[in-house]
Amino acid sequence: MNRLRSILTGQSLLSLALSLISLTSLTSTTLAASPKNPDETVECEILVIGGGLAGAAAAYEGVLAGSTVCLTEITDWVGGQVSSQGTSALDERPTQRSRLFFPRGYLELRQRIERKYKQLNPGDCWVSKSCFLPRDAHKLLFDILQDAAKRGKGTLKWFPSTVVKELEYNSTGQQIEGAIAIKHQPVEGTSPLNTYTLSQTIEDWYQYEDSPRFEKTILRFIPQQNSPQGNLPNWYVIDATETGEIIALADVPYRLGIDPRSHLEPSSSSASGDPYCTQGFTYTFAMEQTEEPQTHQMPSFYPQYQPYYSYELERLALNLTLLNLCNH
Repeated sequence: MNRLRSILTGQSLLSLALSLISLTSLTSTTLAASPKNPDETVECEILVIGGGLAGAAAAYEGVLAGSTVCLTEITDWVGGQVSSQGTSALDERPTQRSRLFFPRGYLELRQRIERKYKQLNPGDCWVSKSCFLPRDAHKLLFDILQDAAKRGKGTLKWFPSTVVKELEYNSTGQQIEGAIAIKHQPVEGTSPLNTYTLSQTIEDWYQYEDSPRFEKTILRFIPQQNSPQGNLPNWYVIDATETGEIIALADVPYRLGIDPRSHLEPSSSSASGDPYCTQGFTYTFAMEQTEEPQTHQMPSFYPQYQPYYSYELERLALNLTLLNLCNH
């Protein structure tokens, strides 16, 4: 008998989306009722949950190797940071750029950006050597995945606007045998996707039932049945979500924050570690150039965090600065 574990719902889910995951969220009070019969069963050799850059990279290598890859993404664009999240600025080191020391998929994306715009930095930004339009990044990256599938004779199955709700296990609980997901689309005659903020819609996306805003399709992902694997696992399930939600859903142990200094992490900035000091978050926003000059009052907390921000320095040594800020 398969064991079925459900992802958290309601306010617990909202907390997951807006902050960091906690294993304590996976309690009996947050388990949802079992779903109705799936509307569709999908077979794959590799299930990649999360279509950001990490998920796209996993899918890229999978289809190049000739595998059938299912790629799910909570938004309707692939690419994460460079597309749906609006931070379309490539994060690179000078040594990497000088030697073109990049994974082949990333290098191909970089080359296609330059080919499309006839230059690498069409946005002429100062935070990166390459900035571009998020919509273009989605299209370029999706084309790369499709072309990789053709070259490698693999199959890409793309599921945008899809979240994984539950996992199915074998009798020992050590092997994932299925994943139940929910794909949403706007109800006909209502507002299109991305009309509302994430906080207004994310709880709805994790509910099996249709709502006034969204129609739901229940999907069940399972290992490919006719794939000779030999001694290999029936399939691979990869957590590439932005919040690591599948790691928590599967009860896989994990740590948050800065690792303590040890023989494994000799260069860690903290002797004891700090679970509450995580990497900084980036918030994107739109700016408008107005005819009249605008005046602003500096927030009182700016001086405290000012050392953390510096794009003028050639090398950014942020570890000690970040640690000091977390200790305040």
